Amino acid sequence: MNGKVLAITALITGLIAFSGCLGGGSGGATGPSQYATELEGTWVFTVTDTNFTYTSTWVFSDTNWTRTDVQTTDQTWAWNGTFSLNSAATPRTIDMLCAGSPDSTDIGLTAPGIYALSASATSCTLSVADFGDTVRPSDFNGAIVLTKQ
Repeated sequence: MNGKVLAITALITGLIAFSGCLGGGSGGATGPSQYATELEGTWVFTVTDTNFTYTSTWVFSDTNWTRTDVQTTDQTWAWNGTFSLNSAATPRTIDMLCAGSPDSTDIGLTAPGIYALSASATSCTLSVADFGDTVRPSDFNGAIVLTKQ
């Protein structure tokens, strides 16, 4: 009986460990996609000037993204869509397809970009071209730095 219990315990432990790998972003059918391991979560960029504060909040969830920009003058803009990553590229690349935008001409267009995560993955340097551009940024000049929340 002890051998049977030990074998069942080993089997259950192995299944739990394997399902944990799926949950970590392997892209398996029962777990989150590969995107979850790179940018999953909420990221914020804030600029404070003498006259206003501007906050840009980016949320990446599986293959979906949203961006909400708020200026202290009560102006708010929002975008959303889907994205794909290539974390094997140097620099890493992101393609953001627009499904919703304050500018309806952006809808259906893709914005190519590049990104870099800090060693602790708590900040992300992001440089993205305009929707519809076909040329991906080649460097991080003019990039924003998002902080993970």
